[in-house]
Amino acid sequence: MDRNFFLAIGLSFAVLVLWTLYTEKNAPPPPPLGVPEAAAPAIGELAEAAPQPLPSAPVKAPAPEAASLPREQRIRVQTELIDAEFTSWGGALARWSLLAFSDPSQPGRPSVEITTTGQGAAALATPLADLGVGDLSRAPFLVEQPDPKTLIFTLERAGLRVRKTFLFEEGYSIRLRVEVTNGSAGAVASSFVTTWPIVRRQSDDYVEFSASVYQNGALNSYFVTAPPAFLGMGPGAADEAETLTGNVDWAGAQTRYFLAAILPDNPRDASARFTPIEPGETALLEVGFGRAELPPAGSLDREYRVYLGPKEPERLDSVGAHLDEAIQKGWFPALTRFFTWLLTATHAVVLNYGVAIILITIVVRLLLAPLMARQMRSMKRMSVLQPRMKVIQERFPDDRQKQSEAMMALYKEAGVNPLSMMTGCLPMFLQLPVFIGFYYALQGAIQLRQQPFVGWIDDLSQPESLFVIPGLDLPVRLLPILMGASMVAQQKLTPSTMDPAQARMMLILMPVMFTVMFYQFASGLVLYWFVSTLLGIGQQMLTNRGKT
Repeated sequence: MDRNFFLAIGLSFAVLVLWTLYTEKNAPPPPPLGVPEAAAPAIGELAEAAPQPLPSAPVKAPAPEAASLPREQRIRVQTELIDAEFTSWGGALARWSLLAFSDPSQPGRPSVEITTTGQGAAALATPLADLGVGDLSRAPFLVEQPDPKTLIFTLERAGLRVRKTFLFEEGYSIRLRVEVTNGSAGAVASSFVTTWPIVRRQSDDYVEFSASVYQNGALNSYFVTAPPAFLGMGPGAADEAETLTGNVDWAGAQTRYFLAAILPDNPRDASARFTPIEPGETALLEVGFGRAELPPAGSLDREYRVYLGPKEPERLDSVGAHLDEAIQKGWFPALTRFFTWLLTATHAVVLNYGVAIILITIVVRLLLAPLMARQMRSMKRMSVLQPRMKVIQERFPDDRQKQSEAMMALYKEAGVNPLSMMTGCLPMFLQLPVFIGFYYALQGAIQLRQQPFVGWIDDLSQPESLFVIPGLDLPVRLLPILMGASMVAQQKLTPSTMDPAQARMMLILMPVMFTVMFYQFASGLVLYWFVSTLLGIGQQMLTNRGKT
């Protein structure tokens, strides 16, 4: 039963991984934003009033219409944490680099750039096409900088005055306030849509790249660059547009460790739209409000808070609006948070995250040792009784009652509780949430990014590679191989009540399955499971010798 249950754990974890990767898609695609009701039914207020998404904005945006208009101005803003550049064309963000994080996959290890704007496009643009004066996402704004923490972009067209104000806050947050004053003779209306272009980037940080919307207490994610498939299965890049109307706390683009999120000041009235332009390559994210009307001489403003930085739990918590949900925590979020904190605290003492993982694994095994010892002793007693149990089954093959009575007499004689098999499985149940919590802590903790352990293991957040087989482009990963070998040794040492043929099959099946499954996992997670297996081998040897 121990091996069957262990198989169940493996299969449960495989289901967990596949379920995490899977993104549910609705079959009927929503109509494009701004399509008249006669052409297609409106989808909430955003679909009625919002401007058309720019079909090529993430790749290439048109220049201002007239050559006589003012030339583009670039305004650079630097702090201890970021290096940003804004453009007067559209009054938008052209670049946002994180100075505390480098990208080793790029020549020269430049700072991580969180904007993916493509050729000519910009982030945090406000098309405002529903005002009836054209697309303003690339219109030439006038710019002023009254102080180092404030940028103001203004534009006047056909009696309308648009003012965009960027206010820099502490850390990685800014505020964007969009104001429209109607100086024309007629009423106008707008949804104040703000856009964020998403473009595939060749970088290790962008292997998993998705748009996400947190609405009604749930996180909806749409892959632009899908993560590596597990055994050939995976979600793939999203290829259908999605509109989420009302109760949008935030919407943004994220990788495993970094997040660009737009937080509307009135979530209840906010909506978000994800539009894949070239599935797997480019997409557009739009965030806006319900359509509001401006009478002549009237004015109206909307405000967004924008977070552009690392997925550090403390920073995300300080921003609020459930922004911390961008960090995957799995089925046991409290355990994931605890292990993330414990990793950081242990690292502060030992100064090596690999050593910290080993120490935490030892502590976990020590805490579970009494229960594990109980299970191991139970399995050992049951394996001793197995030949006599088989004799009873052969003696009463067709009489269940006599077979049961003989079994109970045997249990009583040997002093074995017949329920011990079930209670012996309790440590397995306890290990599963610990494993899942540790899995998500190791997968999502930005503290592990680019953290070395020893020798060839130079990044605990990525699969390790000792060398690559020439011609096959197949990496040889020592940790998963050693882990599989250790599982073979553990199963050989563990007493079994299984049929010998079944035992031989499980001796091969379980290690192979886990080795294949762990081959694409972060080396920190494989290190944890390998060390845990070695400690389990040691405890099993003591149990077999009658010392526990």
